[in-house]
Amino acid sequence: MGKTVEEICNVLISKHSNNLEINFSVPEYTAKKTLASCICCSPLNKNNPYSAFFSDDNLYDSIERAITTELAQAIDNNSVEKIKHLKNKYGHLKEFKNAKEFLNKKCKEVWNVYEKNTKIPKEALKCLGITNQPDLDFIFGNSLKYYEKDNSEIISYIISSTLKNENLSYSMNDIHKYLKEMNKKSKYKCNFKTVQYLIKEQNYTKEQLADLGIIKEDIKKAIKELTLKQKIEFYLRK
Repeated sequence: MGKTVEEICNVLISKHSNNLEINFSVPEYTAKKTLASCICCSPLNKNNPYSAFFSDDNLYDSIERAITTELAQAIDNNSVEKIKHLKNKYGHLKEFKNAKEFLNKKCKEVWNVYEKNTKIPKEALKCLGITNQPDLDFIFGNSLKYYEKDNSEIISYIISSTLKNENLSYSMNDIHKYLKEMNKKSKYKCNFKTVQYLIKEQNYTKEQLADLGIIKEDIKKAIKELTLKQKIEFYLRK
């Protein structure tokens, strides 16, 4: 009977190492709780013939890995003082920039803003200049592209949940600027459900709606389903 892929790989590897063996089983996923746990401490480098078996998230450079580890531990402890010390010590190195980019990516995975009871080391993250907060394009992008044309309430829901999320610091003004920019770049238009939400829940005026590229005809369509009181309040807003 022929050998399996796993057996063949392990035979080949055994010629170069007595102890190295590949496990092809899928590990049970457990959420990482710290930034430090995201750092691969394997002494591999890009010229190693076995590096193809490992993730692209490995930090191959030893200096880069050491800096990343120190920064990650400081962030895990929410130590602003330590972050400042490391910035002064390594800030001029390209490895520091790479470490910062790596941690900026990983902190979004470790401290997911949509998980409840998440204690975020905000002070340390801010001191280093990184954030676990996804940008608005990540939050809204695909939904604007695929759902807004269907006159659904998806965008209204996303706006509402974003504003209520204690792990996010976006304001309605931030969201307004983003929607305005999207209107300029891709001619995105709020559907009438979104317009209704902005009028009822965010107290939008005609001028604010117009600033998002919403024309009078679309406003009229949106307010048809509003109560008489809501219509009067809208027309009286300045």
